[in-house]
Amino acid sequence: MFKFIAGLPGVLGVAGFFAYIWVGQSRIGGEILKQIVTKLRTAPNLDVAQYTNLTPAKIGKLIESDSRVREVVNEQDQKLLRLLIILQHVLTVIVLLACAGLVALSIWLISRPEPLSVSALAPQAIAPDAKGALVDLDPIVVQWTSTGKDEPVSVFLENVDTGRRTQKKTVSSNVRSVRFEPSEIFEAATSRGFHRVNRIRSVIEWSANTNVSESKDLLVGIEIDLLLNGRLVTPNGKQRPIHTLFATIDQSTEQLPQDYCFNVDFVARSNMGPPLIIPLHSCNSNGEVQIPALNQVNWNRPVGLVYGGPDDPRIVRTRVSGKP
Repeated sequence: MFKFIAGLPGVLGVAGFFAYIWVGQSRIGGEILKQIVTKLRTAPNLDVAQYTNLTPAKIGKLIESDSRVREVVNEQDQKLLRLLIILQHVLTVIVLLACAGLVALSIWLISRPEPLSVSALAPQAIAPDAKGALVDLDPIVVQWTSTGKDEPVSVFLENVDTGRRTQKKTVSSNVRSVRFEPSEIFEAATSRGFHRVNRIRSVIEWSANTNVSESKDLLVGIEIDLLLNGRLVTPNGKQRPIHTLFATIDQSTEQLPQDYCFNVDFVARSNMGPPLIIPLHSCNSNGEVQIPALNQVNWNRPVGLVYGGPDDPRIVRTRVSGKP
């Protein structure tokens, strides 16, 4: 489509040039030229057929070369004819310049790089645990399509409701993908409550324009932390090991209900080989948990938690820290 539109001026220029050559020249002078041609046609000693498509320049040449024509055309007509010849030459130069300009414009439009055009796509989740949902605890990828010449673009995420934005990332337009880490996403995710949602969209800016994507819901994530073998110091100065299991938002229990309770399975490999699956239940009001058979865990193998509810597992991320 761009090439077709770019070629239109050239087509118009060529068509206008030939239209002027074939038709326009013969119409210069209008009625004056018509009267002169009529006199030539009515002259008894001239052949009428050869004067069907005469221009002022052609009649001027006939007057100079044929005495019979000079006898038919009086001096006043010859003066007018000379003016028409000058007008014809001036118009011819103007038409040629205009047509050449149109052709040159088409050549320039076709040969120059197509201007950059960008279409932003909605933010995409890349964490497998999210299963397609956008969660502020996971990286997010912004993608776009582009056509035309490559140039730098600025990419960021924007909160539709508050206008808050992440820091801009400047890359070449042909990269077509930028990744935002959770620490960067928090700048735009201003709503931090339990079960809250931030509507965000991708924004791409370049030298000539800005393009925004459709908005998508960014869910506030919940982190489950199992801290093994901590040290509890009692008021009387005694110490004992303690295992704690808490759910947090932004590393704090403040945004969660005080009576928030949840279930997880502690999963590990035992020293004997088969896996260990230990169900655990905890509440934020008292996060201490008892973990039986912990001494059977093979700490050289990965350990983890499997969230069991009550919330959507897609928004929950778990972590185990501490070892015996």
